Amino acid sequence: MPARLAAVYAPGLSPMDFHAVVEAWDGEDWQLVDATGLAPRAAMLRIATGRDAADTAFLTTHHGQVDLLSLQVTAVVDRLPAEDPGARALLR
Repeated sequence: MPARLAAVYAPGLSPMDFHAVVEAWDGEDWQLVDATGLAPRAAMLRIATGRDAADTAFLTTHHGQVDLLSLQVTAVVDRLPAEDPGARALLR
């Protein structure tokens, strides 16, 4: 079964952070799979898609030194949807 990595924002994740999930091809759509179950899939927002973590890196340094002094990520929804583990979920 073809699969790919998706880096997402995941409202409901505490503390808020980037989150990695899998999309698996079911013959019709890329179905969202989150093995952790830490946030509702319906609220997730795609950042990047690729074969692995190298394809979806948030920051890559090729030369020199980079000092990350601060980082804050916030993704907000008006109301978090209830998670239904048996329901099909797609990232849009």
